[in-house]
Amino acid sequence: MIMSMSVWQRVGHLLLGWGCVGFVYSLTGHIYSSAHIISPIVIDDAIGYSPNSVWLYLSFFLFIPCGYLLSNADKVKPLMWQMILCAVLSGMVYLIYPTTAEFPQNIGSGLTQQALAGLLQVDTSQNMLPSLHVSLTLISLVALWRQGKLALNLLWVCWALVIIFSVLMLKRHLFIDVVGGMMCAWIAITVVHILSDNPSRRMQ
Repeated sequence: MIMSMSVWQRVGHLLLGWGCVGFVYSLTGHIYSSAHIISPIVIDDAIGYSPNSVWLYLSFFLFIPCGYLLSNADKVKPLMWQMILCAVLSGMVYLIYPTTAEFPQNIGSGLTQQALAGLLQVDTSQNMLPSLHVSLTLISLVALWRQGKLALNLLWVCWALVIIFSVLMLKRHLFIDVVGGMMCAWIAITVVHILSDNPSRRMQ
Protein backbone atom coordinates (compact mmCIF):
# COMPACT_ATOMS: atom_id res chain seq x y z
CA MET A 1 0.00 0.00 0.00
CA ILE A 2 1.27 3.49 -0.88
CA MET A 3 1.53 5.45 2.37
CA SER A 4 2.30 8.90 0.92
CA MET A 5 2.40 10.75 -2.36
CA SER A 6 3.60 14.26 -3.13
CA VAL A 7 1.28 16.93 -4.46
CA TRP A 8 3.16 16.95 -7.75
CA GLN A 9 2.71 13.21 -8.16
CA ARG A 10 -1.00 13.62 -7.51
CA VAL A 11 -1.20 16.45 -10.03
CA GLY A 12 0.65 14.31 -12.57
CA HIS A 13 -1.89 11.52 -12.20
CA LEU A 14 -4.70 14.07 -12.46
CA LEU A 15 -3.34 15.53 -15.68
CA LEU A 16 -2.81 12.13 -17.24
CA GLY A 17 -6.22 10.76 -16.27
CA TRP A 18 -8.25 13.87 -17.02
CA GLY A 19 -6.16 14.66 -20.08
CA CYS A 20 -7.13 11.30 -21.57
CA VAL A 21 -10.79 12.07 -20.90
CA GLY A 22 -10.50 15.46 -22.59
CA PHE A 23 -8.77 13.99 -25.62
CA VAL A 24 -11.37 11.25 -26.13
CA TYR A 25 -14.30 13.59 -25.47
CA SER A 26 -13.07 16.23 -27.90
CA LEU A 27 -12.12 13.70 -30.57
CA THR A 28 -15.43 11.83 -30.55
CA GLY A 29 -17.60 14.93 -30.16
CA HIS A 30 -16.89 16.33 -33.59
CA ILE A 31 -16.65 13.29 -35.86
CA TYR A 32 -20.30 13.00 -36.83
CA SER A 33 -22.45 15.78 -38.26
CA SER A 34 -25.59 14.19 -36.81
CA ALA A 35 -26.50 11.83 -33.99
CA HIS A 36 -29.38 9.75 -32.67
CA ILE A 37 -31.82 11.91 -30.71
CA ILE A 38 -32.67 10.57 -27.25
CA SER A 39 -36.21 11.25 -26.08
CA PRO A 40 -36.88 12.20 -22.45
CA ILE A 41 -38.84 9.85 -20.20
CA VAL A 42 -41.18 10.59 -17.29
CA ILE A 43 -38.31 11.22 -14.85
CA ASP A 44 -36.71 13.75 -17.21
CA ASP A 45 -40.01 15.60 -17.68
CA ALA A 46 -40.58 15.67 -13.92
CA ILE A 47 -37.29 17.50 -13.32
CA GLY A 48 -37.64 21.16 -14.24
CA TYR A 49 -35.05 23.02 -16.26
CA SER A 50 -32.97 25.59 -14.36
CA PRO A 51 -30.19 27.63 -16.01
CA ASN A 52 -28.90 28.46 -12.51
CA SER A 53 -27.96 24.81 -12.03
CA VAL A 54 -24.97 25.52 -14.26
CA TRP A 55 -23.06 26.52 -11.11
CA LEU A 56 -23.70 23.12 -9.54
CA TYR A 57 -22.79 21.48 -12.85
CA LEU A 58 -19.50 23.38 -13.02
CA SER A 59 -18.58 22.40 -9.45
CA PHE A 60 -17.70 19.07 -11.07
CA PHE A 61 -14.45 20.72 -12.16
CA LEU A 62 -13.55 21.22 -8.50
CA PHE A 63 -14.79 17.82 -7.33
CA ILE A 64 -12.55 15.82 -9.67
CA PRO A 65 -9.29 17.46 -8.49
CA CYS A 66 -10.40 16.78 -4.91
CA GLY A 67 -10.48 13.09 -5.82
CA TYR A 68 -6.80 13.20 -6.67
CA LEU A 69 -5.54 15.71 -4.13
CA LEU A 70 -7.50 14.74 -1.01
CA SER A 71 -7.89 10.96 -1.28
CA ASN A 72 -5.64 8.39 0.37
CA ALA A 73 -2.38 7.94 -1.54
CA ASP A 74 -3.15 4.34 -2.47
CA LYS A 75 -6.32 5.43 -4.30
CA VAL A 76 -4.74 8.00 -6.61
CA LYS A 77 -3.28 5.67 -9.23
CA PRO A 78 -6.39 3.44 -9.39
CA LEU A 79 -8.48 6.61 -9.86
CA MET A 80 -6.30 7.59 -12.81
CA TRP A 81 -6.73 4.18 -14.45
CA GLN A 82 -10.46 4.20 -13.74
CA MET A 83 -10.74 7.60 -15.37
CA ILE A 84 -8.83 6.44 -18.44
CA LEU A 85 -11.01 3.34 -18.68
CA CYS A 86 -14.17 5.45 -18.38
CA ALA A 87 -12.88 7.59 -21.25
CA VAL A 88 -12.14 4.56 -23.43
CA LEU A 89 -15.47 2.84 -22.70
CA SER A 90 -17.45 6.03 -23.24
CA GLY A 91 -15.50 6.88 -26.38
CA MET A 92 -16.35 3.49 -27.88
CA VAL A 93 -20.06 4.11 -27.27
CA TYR A 94 -19.82 7.64 -28.66
CA LEU A 95 -18.28 6.26 -31.87
CA ILE A 96 -20.64 3.31 -32.25
CA TYR A 97 -23.85 5.09 -31.26
CA PRO A 98 -23.52 8.90 -31.10
CA THR A 99 -26.39 10.53 -29.24
CA THR A 100 -27.86 13.98 -28.73
CA ALA A 101 -31.09 15.59 -27.49
CA GLU A 102 -33.16 18.71 -27.82
CA PHE A 103 -31.70 21.35 -25.53
CA PRO A 104 -33.50 24.33 -23.93
CA GLN A 105 -32.86 27.69 -25.58
CA ASN A 106 -33.18 29.77 -22.41
CA ILE A 107 -29.74 30.32 -20.93
CA GLY A 108 -30.69 32.67 -18.12
CA SER A 109 -29.29 36.14 -17.54
CA GLY A 110 -26.33 37.92 -15.99
CA LEU A 111 -23.45 35.78 -14.75
CA THR A 112 -25.50 32.62 -15.23
CA GLN A 113 -25.98 33.49 -18.89
CA GLN A 114 -22.26 34.10 -19.32
CA ALA A 115 -21.32 30.86 -17.58
CA LEU A 116 -23.81 28.78 -19.56
CA ALA A 117 -22.87 30.43 -22.83
CA GLY A 118 -19.23 29.66 -22.15
CA LEU A 119 -20.08 26.05 -21.35
CA LEU A 120 -22.05 25.67 -24.57
CA GLN A 121 -19.11 27.02 -26.57
CA VAL A 122 -16.66 24.40 -25.34
CA ASP A 123 -19.11 21.51 -24.90
CA THR A 124 -20.43 19.27 -27.65
CA SER A 125 -24.09 18.62 -28.38
CA GLN A 126 -23.24 14.93 -28.77
CA ASN A 127 -21.53 12.46 -26.41
CA MET A 128 -24.54 12.20 -24.13
CA LEU A 129 -24.73 8.46 -23.44
CA PRO A 130 -23.04 7.53 -21.14
CA SER A 131 -22.54 10.67 -19.08
CA LEU A 132 -18.87 11.20 -18.27
CA HIS A 133 -19.96 13.87 -15.81
CA VAL A 134 -21.65 11.12 -13.82
CA SER A 135 -19.07 8.35 -14.21
CA LEU A 136 -16.11 10.55 -13.27
CA THR A 137 -17.99 11.98 -10.29
CA LEU A 138 -18.72 8.49 -8.98
CA ILE A 139 -15.19 7.13 -9.33
CA SER A 140 -13.86 10.26 -7.60
CA LEU A 141 -16.39 9.75 -4.82
CA VAL A 142 -15.14 6.20 -4.29
CA ALA A 143 -11.56 7.51 -4.14
CA LEU A 144 -12.50 10.16 -1.57
CA TRP A 145 -14.36 7.73 0.68
CA ARG A 146 -12.54 7.15 3.98
CA GLN A 147 -13.34 4.48 6.54
CA GLY A 148 -14.62 5.99 9.78
CA LYS A 149 -14.95 9.56 8.42
CA LEU A 150 -18.74 9.84 8.52
CA ALA A 151 -19.09 13.62 8.31
CA LEU A 152 -16.51 13.95 5.54
CA ASN A 153 -18.00 11.06 3.58
CA LEU A 154 -21.44 12.62 3.89
CA LEU A 155 -20.06 15.87 2.47
CA TRP A 156 -18.59 14.10 -0.55
CA VAL A 157 -21.78 12.07 -1.14
CA CYS A 158 -23.99 15.17 -0.99
CA TRP A 159 -21.70 17.05 -3.36
CA ALA A 160 -21.62 14.13 -5.80
CA LEU A 161 -25.42 13.79 -5.74
CA VAL A 162 -25.80 17.52 -6.37
CA ILE A 163 -23.52 17.27 -9.41
CA ILE A 164 -25.39 14.28 -10.78
CA PHE A 165 -28.76 15.96 -10.24
CA SER A 166 -27.49 19.15 -11.88
CA VAL A 167 -26.88 17.39 -15.21
CA LEU A 168 -30.61 16.58 -15.25
CA MET A 169 -31.70 20.06 -14.14
CA LEU A 170 -29.49 21.71 -16.75
CA LYS A 171 -30.77 19.24 -19.38
CA ARG A 172 -27.24 18.48 -20.54
CA HIS A 173 -28.10 14.83 -19.98
CA LEU A 174 -31.18 12.66 -19.66
CA PHE A 175 -31.84 9.97 -17.07
CA ILE A 176 -30.66 7.18 -19.38
CA ASP A 177 -27.30 8.97 -19.70
CA VAL A 178 -27.01 9.04 -15.91
CA VAL A 179 -27.69 5.31 -15.70
CA GLY A 180 -25.12 4.71 -18.44
CA GLY A 181 -22.58 6.80 -16.54
CA MET A 182 -23.22 4.79 -13.38
CA MET A 183 -22.69 1.54 -15.27
CA CYS A 184 -19.49 2.86 -16.83
CA ALA A 185 -18.14 3.85 -13.40
CA TRP A 186 -19.00 0.43 -11.96
CA ILE A 187 -17.23 -1.37 -14.81
CA ALA A 188 -14.12 0.83 -14.50
CA ILE A 189 -13.91 0.41 -10.71
CA THR A 190 -14.43 -3.35 -10.95
CA VAL A 191 -11.89 -3.92 -13.74
CA VAL A 192 -9.18 -1.81 -12.11
CA HIS A 193 -9.80 -3.52 -8.75
CA ILE A 194 -9.49 -6.99 -10.31
CA LEU A 195 -6.32 -6.10 -12.20
CA SER A 196 -4.78 -4.42 -9.14
CA ASP A 197 -5.43 -7.53 -7.03
CA ASN A 198 -3.91 -9.86 -9.66
CA PRO A 199 -0.09 -9.94 -9.14
CA SER A 200 0.54 -11.13 -12.71
CA ARG A 201 -1.52 -8.26 -14.17
CA ARG A 202 -0.97 -5.56 -11.59
CA MET A 203 -1.35 -2.06 -13.04
CA GLN A 204 1.81 -0.08 -12.54
